[in-house]
Amino acid sequence: MTTPNEIMRLCLKKNLTISAAESCSGGYLSYLLSTPAGSSKIFKGSIIAYSLTSKKTFFGIPLESSQKSQGVSEKITETLAKKVKTKFKTDIGLAITGFAGPDALTKSSIGIVYLSISYKTKIITQKLKINGTRMTVRKKACYNILNLLKKEILC
Repeated sequence: MTTPNEIMRLCLKKNLTISAAESCSGGYLSYLLSTPAGSSKIFKGSIIAYSLTSKKTFFGIPLESSQKSQGVSEKITETLAKKVKTKFKTDIGLAITGFAGPDALTKSSIGIVYLSISYKTKIITQKLKINGTRMTVRKKACYNILNLLKKEILC
């Protein structure tokens, strides 16, 4: 499992900065990224766009397009990653959306999360099904995006 300290060391070595847009993780990714001493050198900020209204207000995602999916989709997550990178003028934009439970579009949607990374000129997106409690889904989503980010930085 990739740690926040590993991400910080990699970003410092490559002179990279990070911002995040979070939904179902509710700020847990920001907590992890801001944990290492000196993290302000790489982590520039985040927006917790938990509601559909906040996704519209901060990222311009129309309510009409987000209502059907309840704000959880590959396209929405990729948009969040791209736009948060632009808003904070960082090298990397991270985004997480999903259904941590106990409610979701359908019972089978609980635990579905999308992770997106906007880095250089590409977007990397991963869809996962995470089993467990609401907090387990949130934590595992955050650690999975750190793992994905580490792989991408090392490429």
